[in-house]
Amino acid sequence: MKTAAAAARGFEELGLVPRGICEVPQEGSRGGLSGGLSIASPLKPDSGSVKSRSQHGTSTYTWRAVCDYSEPSAEIEAATMSDDERVLGVIDALYGAAMDEALWPDALEKLADLTGSQAASFWVLDGSEQPRLPTFTYINLDPGFIQEYLDEVAALDPTVQYLMRHPQKPIVHDGMVITESEKDRHPYYDWHHRWSDLRFRLVAQMSPAPSVQAGIALHRSRTIGRYEAADVEQMTFLQRHIKQALAVGFRLGSLGSLQRSTAELLDRSTVAVVLLDSRGRVIHSNRAADELCALADGIRLTASGIALTNKRDNVRLQRLIAQAASSVVIDSSGGVVRASRPSGKQPYAIFAAPVTPTYATLSITRPAVCVVIADAAQHEGTAAVQRLRAVFELTQAEARLAVMLAAGDGLKSAAVKLGIGYGTARARLSDIFRKTDTHRQGELVRLLLTTLAVR
Repeated sequence: MKTAAAAARGFEELGLVPRGICEVPQEGSRGGLSGGLSIASPLKPDSGSVKSRSQHGTSTYTWRAVCDYSEPSAEIEAATMSDDERVLGVIDALYGAAMDEALWPDALEKLADLTGSQAASFWVLDGSEQPRLPTFTYINLDPGFIQEYLDEVAALDPTVQYLMRHPQKPIVHDGMVITESEKDRHPYYDWHHRWSDLRFRLVAQMSPAPSVQAGIALHRSRTIGRYEAADVEQMTFLQRHIKQALAVGFRLGSLGSLQRSTAELLDRSTVAVVLLDSRGRVIHSNRAADELCALADGIRLTASGIALTNKRDNVRLQRLIAQAASSVVIDSSGGVVRASRPSGKQPYAIFAAPVTPTYATLSITRPAVCVVIADAAQHEGTAAVQRLRAVFELTQAEARLAVMLAAGDGLKSAAVKLGIGYGTARARLSDIFRKTDTHRQGELVRLLLTTLAVR
């Protein structure tokens, strides 16, 4: 702090030796804070806070300045003790968050307050098969900024590039990677400053489990200033606790437990289930979906989404997915399309519906659409019939008709295959509507598909 150092030299020239002078944040431009001097009254610490408001929200920064020209006081010692207590509070919050993902925002708030940072983020990068980001949470950053960063800009970030090349480096700050003059000419920082006035970053990273990389990033604006040696030393101390906390969390299965338990549940289903984000990209596909797509019989599944080889069917599917992913959902129960197969086998019945927006996960890539793919051949056996009988108290004949409808058959086609008249099939369908509390065939098929998807 150059201003504070100059003031200290001035006091020394007058024969005064202050116990402490520090820069005090004041209201600044672009939502940041500018430096100033605070000289507290003798023997009494002065503390306070200031809120910075920008288009990205409100952040609070707390300072303490002490200037004492006499002997040490109990109040000064109490202030020192409170700093120690804040460090212990951060460590306690970090261990708590490692045990319960829902506590990460609170832990980041405490860490940002302790380090004088304006924003913070925590991530887990799973590279066991292909790199993905199952856990990402942050504070005081605009969600639109984060989404655009992850979708389009992260690969240009020189600090991220450095982290990927040096995964064993426990502490990284942008001063190790790029100079200030280089930042002014770099395309990433040009994009970044259109969103935010954050300028400096300090990262603690670790590998809490094989093929898993995790880290916490702290951010400051240009007006607050870069992270200095004392900040790096403090983060180095905290990094050891973060690493230990995450290792414990992984051993206990609490970190990422929601994502893992959801995946395990979906993998138990014999029906193909695919979860998509709001842009139609695949977040998760269960084992049955992967096996079905491996047959290359009309369905392609890539990281960019799900597609059908038949162009007309694919247009209908993409329209259905877009409707389900829309923030304004016309029909929250979803819809069904039939997908023809090059092999000539019975078409797939594909059901797509929106996922509740309250899905409890810290992942930035929350599922927005659930796609269920039913293979008629899979449901011809007695298992599906018995399940529908048990769930809805259908008769054997009603359950057999219901299974055919769920597999994509029309009522007339199902009647022919069952060897019954169309009038009889309509009567049975009416009884199925009553027992399942549905009113239309499309609504019934959606209910049947989701019922058969749970094993």
